[in-house]
Amino acid sequence: MERAKIIRQIMEEKGMKVSDIAKATGIAYSTVKSILENGIGKTSYSNVCLICEALEITPDRLEQIEKENAATQPTTIAAHFDGTEYTEEQLERIKAFAAFIKTEK
Repeated sequence: MERAKIIRQIMEEKGMKVSDIAKATGIAYSTVKSILENGIGKTSYSNVCLICEALEITPDRLEQIEKENAATQPTTIAAHFDGTEYTEEQLERIKAFAAFIKTEK
């Protein structure tokens, strides 16, 4: 999950609106809205810090949440089927082989 979505989620959990973040941080409403809609990739670090402070989290915690969410995201295994399905054992072997290939990077 990208950081802007995490920020939105925390805002919802805390019952905060864009205007609340703008007031607490001194960042223009339009800037906060833009950050939440377009992501924080081009946002200054100081603005990220201010937003995190308003949400009572650290920027490090925001990054940690992002990494935790990325680790739990499902992965898709693409395979071409010839009309028959793979057994559970075959799927496990495919997953093991994929993990092996990733270690060769």
